[in-house]
Amino acid sequence: MNIQDILGAPPPKARPGGNNELGQEDFLKLLVAQMKNQDPSNPADNGEFLSQIAQFSMVSGIDDLGTSFKGMSNNYYATQAMQAAELVGREVLTEMDTVLLEEEGGGVNGVVLVPEHTDGLNIQVRNIHGALVKTIDAGDYRDGDSNFAWDGTTEDGKPAGTGEYTISATVLIDGKQQAIPVQTYNRVESITVDRASASVALHLQNRHSVSFSQVNQYR
Repeated sequence: MNIQDILGAPPPKARPGGNNELGQEDFLKLLVAQMKNQDPSNPADNGEFLSQIAQFSMVSGIDDLGTSFKGMSNNYYATQAMQAAELVGREVLTEMDTVLLEEEGGGVNGVVLVPEHTDGLNIQVRNIHGALVKTIDAGDYRDGDSNFAWDGTTEDGKPAGTGEYTISATVLIDGKQQAIPVQTYNRVESITVDRASASVALHLQNRHSVSFSQVNQYR
């Protein structure tokens, strides 16, 4: 027995742009009609009905779950956008070794993650040509997050001048030098919101951009 035998005349053609899919109510009507019109001498197995209901419920549940996740994603994206907007004009700490001195006498602050069993920490500032400008005194560094600061001067104490610089850090482990990531504070100049990818980008004073998720701290 086919669907047309159960429901009678064939359903009207869907109008352009209309919904041509079966909803939950349509499915239940079809299921009831199928039960009423089954052959009494050869009734359908109840397990078949239950299997159809289970399949429909599973598909419906997946659709509902997808809708819920989409709603959560939109809410999370909106929250990110609002939080990012509040960071404009403030400094954020991200994993970035590039800094920009906008004026003489300015300084740079950052953080390095020092591994355990480290015998020495070396932090260096270089100009855009790769020349060493200054070796930063690491002070009493410790395992884990260790703060550092560069006062914007050269080895002889003179102003380094405005411009872009890179900061690198190495540690001594078992007698071998090993590079470690450098995190620096940079001011947020503006943000960009991409609705298509549901992402938020922060544009920093050093002419670089990072995603909102890359922010470790702010001040």
